Amino acid sequence: MEVLTLRPGDLLYLPRGYVHQAKTVSVGTPSLHLTISISRRHTYRDLIELAVRGAIDAAAAMNAEWRRALPRDYLSFTGAVYSDRTNDSRRVAFEATVARMLGALVSNVPLDAACDQFACSNFMHERLPPHTAPADAKRLSPPNLTLKSAVRLRSRHAARLCIEDEVAVLYHHVENTTIYRELPEPAHVDFAMEAVPALDQILTSFPKYVIVGNLPLETDDQKLDVAAALVEAKLLLVK
Repeated sequence: MEVLTLRPGDLLYLPRGYVHQAKTVSVGTPSLHLTISISRRHTYRDLIELAVRGAIDAAAAMNAEWRRALPRDYLSFTGAVYSDRTNDSRRVAFEATVARMLGALVSNVPLDAACDQFACSNFMHERLPPHTAPADAKRLSPPNLTLKSAVRLRSRHAARLCIEDEVAVLYHHVENTTIYRELPEPAHVDFAMEAVPALDQILTSFPKYVIVGNLPLETDDQKLDVAAALVEAKLLLVK
């Protein structure tokens, strides 16, 4: 264990995950320090927990083995009391089954879906509201929107698309405040699944502008409706 003594004005950086404890040098002497934490609830552990939970749900829905009852006598050969009975055939078979199922689980983790869900439910909900440069303020509220208008996302990660129950849900942080999770749920705009190609193009084209009339939708009304919904949510710059 390493001990460091900090004096007024000192700054100590500890990489994420390092266990530490702060205390005053002299008993009874008042001291004040400020801890600034980054990546809170935004670690590999948090993402993998979500991904594994999704993989378990998917496995249980698709494979009857995951819904099979445990052996009636499993409490007779598992647990700390029986951990030394490595030759018990029941225990050997039980361990092999669990290991095989866990192995299959790891190879089928829905990583992309987990990243989307993690970003939508946590990241977008907890972010500060986006900064708007003075030059861009007018482009957030255009006087009119036409098929000839050029649009782009206001910032690279201003929104994240998730598919939920056959609905395209675009989560964003535009309505967030400076108070942590003041909104009861993440702000979002819902679209029909037909809008997904257009949303994909807008999200992936940043920082380039795209012409509303060139959005990959069947009708001009659909193109204008998608763009108008995003403009109303203050997600697009228009020129």
